[in-house]
Amino acid sequence: MRDSSRSVSFWQQAVDLLSDICGSTHVLTDTDILYTYGQDETLGLHFGFDILVKPGNAEEVSSIVKICNELRIPITPRGGGSGVTGGALPIKGGVVVSLERLNRIIHIDELSSYVIAESGVVTAALCERVEQQGLYFPVQPSSKAYSFIGGNVAENAGSIHSCRYGTTAQYVLNLEVVLPTGAIIWTGANVPKNATGLNLTQLFVGSEGVLGIITKVVYRLIRRPAHEVTLLAGFTTIEDACKAVLAIRQSGFTPAAVEMVGPEALRITAAYLSGPLPLVKQGIEAHLLVGLQEDTENALLHAMETVGGVLEKYAAEPILVGTTTLEKERLWKLRFSIGAALSSGGRTYRDIDISIPLSLLYPYLAKVEEITARYQLAVAYFGHALDGNLHTMVMLDQDLDTEAGANAAQAVNSIYAYAIANGGAISGEHGIGMLQKEFMKNQFSADHLALAKSIKHVLDPNDILNPGKIF
Repeated sequence: MRDSSRSVSFWQQAVDLLSDICGSTHVLTDTDILYTYGQDETLGLHFGFDILVKPGNAEEVSSIVKICNELRIPITPRGGGSGVTGGALPIKGGVVVSLERLNRIIHIDELSSYVIAESGVVTAALCERVEQQGLYFPVQPSSKAYSFIGGNVAENAGSIHSCRYGTTAQYVLNLEVVLPTGAIIWTGANVPKNATGLNLTQLFVGSEGVLGIITKVVYRLIRRPAHEVTLLAGFTTIEDACKAVLAIRQSGFTPAAVEMVGPEALRITAAYLSGPLPLVKQGIEAHLLVGLQEDTENALLHAMETVGGVLEKYAAEPILVGTTTLEKERLWKLRFSIGAALSSGGRTYRDIDISIPLSLLYPYLAKVEEITARYQLAVAYFGHALDGNLHTMVMLDQDLDTEAGANAAQAVNSIYAYAIANGGAISGEHGIGMLQKEFMKNQFSADHLALAKSIKHVLDPNDILNPGKIF
């Protein structure tokens, strides 16, 4: 919302001061231009705000923050706008600071295996660049074509490869951060082993822009495994697919990816794509896609025997194997089209990003089916099965202000309540933002939340930085 409590002259003064920092071409107030920056990927929500600023470096970000702190203007940092919990939505109006001009890859150290890049670098561009140097950044979210690395760090993003390689947090060595006072700090050091003082780096990872604005990222890199295949298995029931996931875990081998596609996600996406698709046929209710990455051909063959043997015990059809790029793309096509399919035909959905203990994978999905059936809602689930982090999409093709919308809200509340009561977490990789913060009091004690809020207050006593998020 725009802040109508302040005069036109106040906002003109702010525009003039910000223009002195960034240049007038990078300080924008035209409502048509601002519109795009008032939304992200969250439920079609949109919020108006007053000024869009596009700084070119950390020093300009610092000067912007100092002015906004002095004038008590809310600031919403913005990366690529790929978030689904409203983390980049300017719900208090004020200033949006877009980091799109901070887009340089500064240095790649091949021997020490790290990269230094500005926070506005697109994830896919960074991944491509480091691979040209023989290195690999394995945490590549599905939004990598347009998400920024600073946003990935701020949300502690995951990916289909997180079951083996972890989340963004495991690869952040150091951060340059602009604090709410305008001070610029480095949080750590560009070394893999560091026991020097408080771990401020990890304080800012996953902080969703409420503690500081990340302007540079230092990522640890690894060597990409030389051999890779994809396995696709089809199952007659989701329970059989879940049994296969647990058996993979118990085998002692950890694939690079284990992705599940549930019945409704399979049905909607197959209809959206049309045409023949692998293992899309009558009687197949669920898919598991398994990505295997190994350094040697012998290790890959062993992995295929181990995991393939597990899948064969539960699958309803022979396991499909993709070895070439085209074969792998064909097997992954349906999985990577789910998001577009669920958004097609006027649909929308409430993305529940819960993580649950792996032992409760099937009981959780059975409970979700029970809850949504009770409220006569469709649910499409898919995602990172071996992490226990399935994206549970409660389908919303109706006005949220109707009785059906109220039913959807009650169903969502019930799903969160079940997951939290059984040791789950509100979010596995999408963060809290504005959409999920109401459930934080169910996840954590009052003392826990008070401590978190006190850290926010110490760093940002005037509550200017991404206000209204997380807490």
